[in-house]
Amino acid sequence: AVVSTQSTGASNGWVPKMNVMLFTGQHFTSSIWNDIGTMEDLASLGYRVVSLELPGHGLSREDPEKKIRVAEYIKLFIQHLDLYRPGLVVLTCDESNSNVMEYFIRYSHTSPLLKGLIVIDSAADQFTSMDRVLGTSIESQTLFLCGGTDSDCQTSANDWARNIPNSRVHSFSNAYREFYNEDPVVFNTILKRFLEYVAQKPQSEKI
Repeated sequence: AVVSTQSTGASNGWVPKMNVMLFTGQHFTSSIWNDIGTMEDLASLGYRVVSLELPGHGLSREDPEKKIRVAEYIKLFIQHLDLYRPGLVVLTCDESNSNVMEYFIRYSHTSPLLKGLIVIDSAADQFTSMDRVLGTSIESQTLFLCGGTDSDCQTSANDWARNIPNSRVHSFSNAYREFYNEDPVVFNTILKRFLEYVAQKPQSEKI
């Protein structure tokens, strides 16, 4: 597959505070995180930020052979860019959620440097009941973000949060699903607070 990425904050010899990986939904490109100032905001605080479009999302082409699961593809990409050290937080959005959650279910409990997960729009139809049961294996600090008027997202997010030990849900008042576009300043502030929290807390400590 031809993959579309954007990155900021990387240079020879520079050690970031943490690495942050941003995924997009199927109908967005990675430029969304530039357009709303997320990449610049996080880079200014010492984070290395990488935005990735999964195969078939945004400007990335679908992988016609599909020889590996997308969760394995995510793992290989992270290893290729050496994003685990000194720690990695992943943000996933919309159609990327199921693949990223599968990746965390598979690897969070064996990867202590996989420090955090942020999930936007965890719609109920993206996941099965078994997915949520398997979510108990996710040891990373986890934050679910929902629009305050999106009842489907809030129901699904709270179901997940009951299964994932180190998790919580945050709702954006008077917003539906694209709250990051509606009020990017508040959205970026929430991300920065969560990242600071994750950077300071041991892996096993509950939010």
